[in-house]
Amino acid sequence: MIPVTDGVFITRVSVQNVEEIVPYLGADVQLVNIPCWKAVAFASLLAIRAFERGTNHAKTLGGELLLRLAGVLQIRDAIREVGAKPGENYLVVFGGEAKARELLNKLGLKELPLDECPDGAVKTFFEKSALVEVL
Repeated sequence: MIPVTDGVFITRVSVQNVEEIVPYLGADVQLVNIPCWKAVAFASLLAIRAFERGTNHAKTLGGELLLRLAGVLQIRDAIREVGAKPGENYLVVFGGEAKARELLNKLGLKELPLDECPDGAVKTFFEKSALVEVL
């Protein structure tokens, strides 16, 4: 598990049955299907900043994270593009590390090692996330 900033934790997990996890997602917990953890970290910071500035497009941090990662303004489109899918995903918890660990245990999710992100992929994701600022 990696702390992105005080109160935001990201970990890579393997999910077999997404439907079992969906009820736990939303306001301060999100599961995203993106190949690069650095993109998730960057989008998480942008989501927090949007709420601090009052420029958020979604009602929750989890929703804003989805919009930032997908580079779109519609939650439905964001879920389709970067929402949880069976296989490897990133679990993002806006809250303390204890909360993140408790959720991992409750859902029976196993942490996987974080892989390095290719520089080209990181740049593309950063641009998508920042694009929501100007839309």
